[in-house]
Amino acid sequence: MKNFDEIVNKIEEKLNDKDDLREKTLKKCRDIIRESRRSIKSVHSDDMENAREYFERARDTLKEIKEELKEHPDILTAGYMENAMQEVAESAIFLAIVEEENLPLPDEIGVSYTSYLMGMADVVGELRRKGVYTLKNGKIEEVEKILEIMEEICDKMMEFDYPSGLIPIKRKQDVIKKILEKMRGEVAILKKSKELESKIEAIIQKLKKKEKKEGAMDIDSLL
Repeated sequence: MKNFDEIVNKIEEKLNDKDDLREKTLKKCRDIIRESRRSIKSVHSDDMENAREYFERARDTLKEIKEELKEHPDILTAGYMENAMQEVAESAIFLAIVEEENLPLPDEIGVSYTSYLMGMADVVGELRRKGVYTLKNGKIEEVEKILEIMEEICDKMMEFDYPSGLIPIKRKQDVIKKILEKMRGEVAILKKSKELESKIEAIIQKLKKKEKKEGAMDIDSLL
């Protein structure tokens, strides 16, 4: 065992290098998640220039990490890497939908197919958030368009029936179904409210015309 110490030292050196790389990767994954979320936040603020810039930073950082991890597939497929790729996918998909562009392919943005699918599911929540902002402004046609996109995504997500060990999609499927049902209810209430407002306005206009024609009571005094 003359070379035992030499072998042990070599193993320790390799493990130390790998541990350093793992810590570096964890930090960069946090950076990716932060930039991706900033991108989504900027989309909600209609600041598309910054939204695109934040997304590109996240995508570029992910590309750097993957290059450094070529010889370490175990780190490349670790949970924290999947989480970071999922955030990049969500940001990219949300941007494309809002800007009415073709959706990016997973390979184009450097994410795994599973993380892309999980990111797509999360986009439903962001679309509802955008829909709520639009609801407040009473823009029913825009809200209905958002709802259609949410329904299309939900329908596709429901087609994926795989074991959780392969992809943990079932919980997200349950979540997006609940989000969609809630959004449908809110849109229905808004439409009813708009219809009621239109009917009331029509009645008021008829009464005003009658008042003008017959010299009846001042309808404005009753409002």
